[in-house]
Amino acid sequence: MSDADHGSPRKIILDGESLTLAELVAIARDPRVGIELSPAAKRRVRRSAALIEEIVGAYRQARRDNTNPVLDYGVTTGFGEFKDKAIDPDDLERLQRNILLSHAVGTGDNSDIDDPANYFPPEVVRAALAIRLNAFLKGNSGVRFELVEAVRRMLVHGIVPRVPIRGSVGSSGDLCPLAHLFVVLLGEGEYFVVGTPYDLVASRPREFRHGLDALAQDLAGGAGREPWLLPGVTFKEGLALSNGATFSAALLALAIHDAEIAADIADVAAALTLEAICGCARAFDPKVHEARGHGGQIVSAANVRALLAGEDGRTKKGAKRSRLVETADEVQDPYSLRCAPAVHGAARDTLAYARRVAEREINAATDNPLFFPGSSSWDETFANNWKHRRKLGNKGRRKRKAEGSYDGSLRRSFSAGNFHGEPVGMAADFLAIALAEFANISERRTQLLLDGHHNRGLPPNLIPEPGVNSGYMIAQYCAAGIVSENKVLCHPASVDSIPTSANSEDHNAMATIAARKLRTVLGNVQAVLAIELMVAAQAVEWRVIEREGVRVKTAGAFEKWADSAAGPKQVASYLGPGTAAAYAAIRATVRPLVRDRRLDDDLRDLRRLVETGALFVAVGKRVPLAGISPLAPNERLR
Repeated sequence: MSDADHGSPRKIILDGESLTLAELVAIARDPRVGIELSPAAKRRVRRSAALIEEIVGAYRQARRDNTNPVLDYGVTTGFGEFKDKAIDPDDLERLQRNILLSHAVGTGDNSDIDDPANYFPPEVVRAALAIRLNAFLKGNSGVRFELVEAVRRMLVHGIVPRVPIRGSVGSSGDLCPLAHLFVVLLGEGEYFVVGTPYDLVASRPREFRHGLDALAQDLAGGAGREPWLLPGVTFKEGLALSNGATFSAALLALAIHDAEIAADIADVAAALTLEAICGCARAFDPKVHEARGHGGQIVSAANVRALLAGEDGRTKKGAKRSRLVETADEVQDPYSLRCAPAVHGAARDTLAYARRVAEREINAATDNPLFFPGSSSWDETFANNWKHRRKLGNKGRRKRKAEGSYDGSLRRSFSAGNFHGEPVGMAADFLAIALAEFANISERRTQLLLDGHHNRGLPPNLIPEPGVNSGYMIAQYCAAGIVSENKVLCHPASVDSIPTSANSEDHNAMATIAARKLRTVLGNVQAVLAIELMVAAQAVEWRVIEREGVRVKTAGAFEKWADSAAGPKQVASYLGPGTAAAYAAIRATVRPLVRDRRLDDDLRDLRRLVETGALFVAVGKRVPLAGISPLAPNERLR
């Protein structure tokens, strides 16, 4: 399909500077989204490419004149260990092709070429494509506009290369996965084509394609259309395509988007559990949290108040509010409830920090070297310190050499370290720790609801006819196992480093490992929250049965009450406006546990409710949740 035929629900204009996380997620998860490039960005790209042509022309002329040319890393030299090796002018384009071929050496979980576990999910691949495209639009990478357009067409026409998950150390960028991402432009590697969001998650076997002819046809929009002229790769472009912490940033950005939803769901789960336990509302009073001053804690407490008593947390006379909280005549609740705003809030503040890192990274120039057409160089201030110039090939330059001066304008590339994944890796490690705490405290609330000694009169494991039925006992085991796994996964990757490239690259960030672990931790958190929601829904049912004096001693009696019109209506009448919406969404997805049955399907369905944001949307229709607090300086500490 052509761009016009794509039926895109929206168009996003990329300019290298203003891509938002929401826009990146839309591109990653919906192939129907249109992508356009701003005119100013196109001009920057062409200006940068012209500078590369000028550099290559001067290099070739110097070699013809038999003078020592100025070397620009990655354009006229080799890479890494071969940074000082000048390349024959006739081999400059082969050099760029070879970097993609030689760096495509990734691996996965096993040797099965068709096992999806060996490759990055399609949404991550599409996010990486979008981030790399946006980086090129800053005009510092030295690539041609034709190559930029090829990357744009890969996104618009749903081309998803198969990229192995392992092989990056997260510095010099994600060299290995990026090489796999773009080696298809050489006719190597494999890819498949997607056209709808369903195609990104479908479990059916993929139809993989490869070769330049197939790619040219797909970049044009499909069979029957005139193939699009592939640009190949030329000076600097192989390096530009494979440089930058792009997969690390893609994983971080997608995780942040989903984690922000999970943060609100954690507050929903805590509020529903608070009702089931008839907990103390005073611990959520705004004065308490303002006295400490942490933004995330203030937001989390406000969410719980809104869920229990309406949008502003203070119901008007006759308005719906929870009839269960503050009815147990207890002085205070266990930490997993009383301290939920502090724990959830700390994670929210970490999320705000990680969001700031991700927003900068997806709008950053992250390859090496970079080019700044028309600008001077800071290092020219050290002109009189330069003592070891090569022969420069003309009288004026020899004179400057003899005087011990340095002309910084001779070299126009800026070889530095923007590709280093440390900012992304640290943020991913920190965020994994923060998200794990959502699961840690959620599992404790689940245990509280199931423990007959501490759940304030609810049946053990929330099941009729206990003994012959185990109820939700093993659901808590499952949560316990998951949170323990998270504790292992939260060991930071970014504190590790293994030197590479003959020690010329002697400190590496392991950012991709950190970001991959973060994605796993996030999925585990979503599962643990789904378990708490599943258990809390049944717990409030038992609490309402108790309050209404309903005689339920057998599984059959419980089932009859749950299936009646009166049962769910009675439950909803006791809950706050937000928790009632959450309860309705849960019960529309899974049935109460009347007698023992397999719970894996229930857990899977509820986890999907959390993962997709469907529960967040259902609750938000009744009670707008506060979201993530912005990261801002504390006014009192300025």
